[in-house]
Amino acid sequence: MYKTTWPEVKEYLKENDVVIFPVGSQEQHGKHLAEDNDAFTATEIARRVGERTGVLVAPTLPFGNSVHHMNFPGTMTLTFDTLVAVYKELCECLIHHGFKKIVVMNGHGGNTNAIAQALREIKEDTGVTVYSLMVFPSPGGFGAESTKVIKQERGGHACELETSVELYLGQRVLTDKAEKWRKPKTRTAFDEKWAQKVSWTRDFDWYTEIGSLGDPEASTEEKGRLMVEATVDEISAFIEDLKKL
Repeated sequence: MYKTTWPEVKEYLKENDVVIFPVGSQEQHGKHLAEDNDAFTATEIARRVGERTGVLVAPTLPFGNSVHHMNFPGTMTLTFDTLVAVYKELCECLIHHGFKKIVVMNGHGGNTNAIAQALREIKEDTGVTVYSLMVFPSPGGFGAESTKVIKQERGGHACELETSVELYLGQRVLTDKAEKWRKPKTRTAFDEKWAQKVSWTRDFDWYTEIGSLGDPEASTEEKGRLMVEATVDEISAFIEDLKKL
């Protein structure tokens, strides 16, 4: 139900038990992207897929697990346990109403572990399998071929790929504020020596003092169009197969 009445939902359930549930986050995205970026993207991709497949889209959950971004002003986060509980309770509401095929469309990598835990608990408690996927194109995910237009050496956050997607989707992008990633000055000799071989808890400003990674200066709307269209096509194909189960 986003923008639907309960009788409309009841009528929909007579023919279709699939629903899309977009989830995102409220966190910093460098100096050039809005902090609602992950929720915005999940909403826009879900809307496009919903229109393509005729599947209902639930309201977007705009908050996620972003504790690692809290050193940047404006970030808002839920704890891991709270987020698991929220995912679980909301999905179980949908199951209660008759949605047996729920697809969580995630726009934030920091949510991944909480989603996985919630899906496991839902399966154990209800027997229902809930699916999840990442809405951003990636070399190992949806829209893989289309990501070959990206030339940056490294990325993953407010980078060439993500900024290109946002330019096409119509997000607020301050292109004149975009900066190419540079190594934080706070990195120590110890960090440089052991960071690739030893894990420890690192906040996001350990990786980047400007808040973004990669090379957002290389982003273009055309790159975004190619990636969004490919991703929507492939996710829609998955939804169509799911509808047949």
